[in-house]
Amino acid sequence: MPMVKDYLNNKFKHGIDAGILQYGVAQETTSTDVAEILATSKFDWLFVDGEHGPHTVQTILQIARTIAAFDMTPVVRVPEAGTGIFKQLLDSGIQNIIIPKVETAEEVEKIMYWASYPPRGNRGFGATAVRAGYYNRHPDYLERETQEICILPQIESKNGYANLDAIAAVKGIGGIFLGPIDLAVDMGHGINIFHPEVEAAMDDMIKRIHAKNIPVGTIAVTPEQAKHFASLGVSFLALGADTAFLAMGADNMLSTCKAAIES
Repeated sequence: MPMVKDYLNNKFKHGIDAGILQYGVAQETTSTDVAEILATSKFDWLFVDGEHGPHTVQTILQIARTIAAFDMTPVVRVPEAGTGIFKQLLDSGIQNIIIPKVETAEEVEKIMYWASYPPRGNRGFGATAVRAGYYNRHPDYLERETQEICILPQIESKNGYANLDAIAAVKGIGGIFLGPIDLAVDMGHGINIFHPEVEAAMDDMIKRIHAKNIPVGTIAVTPEQAKHFASLGVSFLALGADTAFLAMGADNMLSTCKAAIES
């Protein structure tokens, strides 16, 4: 029976390539219930944080399957680059991967080597037998995968900033993700992402990447910051996280009710 839906079509990648701003939200927890709630909030992409959240390939796959019923795309940040994690995630049908703490073009070349089939890389082929090719329902996987897979190195340090042009020049990357918090820490400003030096570096990187016609994304913590980054040309933004929403919601409900009762 032919498939009705084209599961290989990567809406997130094609959106950022076209300059259509993609709104995302982070998930630190491994709960599929949380994923389903976030997926019904009409965000474009789910930032599954495997760097800081306790995710495994299995929990990531469960989350991806949960949100597949909705118009939302998983974008997974791995703890670190490696041939094993790339093979498992890509063969699990995860098409968008963020790699943290990238600082040199040589690192990005290695990342693309692990994430690509020969002759570019060393990824082994088994995609049509598993979820990536939807169990051979998409036998054209090999012909299409370079147009649908999106590898996103993350720059979040002074060294990465210094090597921005070389990183951006590596062929085949889907875009660049910027991490303002770790950048602030590396610059000696704690987690103050609004320090003038951090803001200047972020603005400079966004402008330079955008000028190269490479999709660029980052995290925004206020509506004003989101608007500012959008005005500079970002293609994708992560706005908040499940754990933060839960903590803020709980705190706000308690303080509001206590104030009403005790007034």
